[in-house]
Amino acid sequence: MIKTQPGIKKSLDHTINKDRPAILIVNTRSRRGQRFFFAALDELARQGVSVVASYPVRYPERLPEVVQEAVKHKQYLIIVGGGDGTISSVVKFFAHSEAVLGILPLGTVNSFARTLGIPLNLKGAIQVIARGKAVDVDLGRVGDIYFSNIVAVGLAAKVAGNITSRLKLYTGALAYGLMGIKILLSHRSFDCTLTMHDEVVKFNTHQVVIANGGYFGVTPIAQNATADDREIIIMVMDTTSRWQTLKLWIAFLLRRSFSFSQIRFFRTKEVILEAEPPQYVEVDGEIITKTPVRVSLAPGAIKVLVPCADAGAI
Repeated sequence: MIKTQPGIKKSLDHTINKDRPAILIVNTRSRRGQRFFFAALDELARQGVSVVASYPVRYPERLPEVVQEAVKHKQYLIIVGGGDGTISSVVKFFAHSEAVLGILPLGTVNSFARTLGIPLNLKGAIQVIARGKAVDVDLGRVGDIYFSNIVAVGLAAKVAGNITSRLKLYTGALAYGLMGIKILLSHRSFDCTLTMHDEVVKFNTHQVVIANGGYFGVTPIAQNATADDREIIIMVMDTTSRWQTLKLWIAFLLRRSFSFSQIRFFRTKEVILEAEPPQYVEVDGEIITKTPVRVSLAPGAIKVLVPCADAGAI
């Protein structure tokens, strides 16, 4: 959960909690988006949030356009419903603006919401929107592209490239674990180089994960990792063994923390990642480029509503 500080964003919190005008934008292609769109409208009204406009977006490629238009009109609160891919596809419009993001976690794994401590049930998430606190949250960047949660290279990127919406719909987060096990049977390891300031680390691996926050899928990735700690975390599976990598994926399925001797963690603000042979790069579920890439931190880039303990949101 994010660490809030007393008094942060006081004037902004007051404005949101006094009037609460909001725009609701839901990716209805997300796992629970279509099913919960009207329920979200009803629950927002019950909790006193005035929704001045609502958009059930059927085609995900239209989401950025709809969100950009909302941010442009300077509405105080923009509520976005969907999963990690949905959030990551629109955070660039919130970055370094006065717009405030409210999150309805309606996707498959909702890692970013988990990191922020936002409840995954609809009523709890809307309580955060109605009574939570607006705080500055870090974003990551791959080159100039903002992301909210995870960058993956290797096995996880192949999983993202092969998994289908239908599989996620019927099996949920389990889909990622099952697809990872299937792909691992034929997956080849690769040589990787991480350059972090004056440190260069080389290894051979099946996977590298870079996180802005505390979760890889539904599983905690590192202790004390939050979305406002001004660091990105690099998790490396420092082995070519398929068996050891398979154990990692089984841990993922069981939602266990990654306490393996073969796993190495690095904390930094920026890293250049190179791979031989070149590897696809996945950002919050979408393949966007190939290595080499520069991944960096954009500290406090976005304003998000998170639980406030004294408001009873958690």
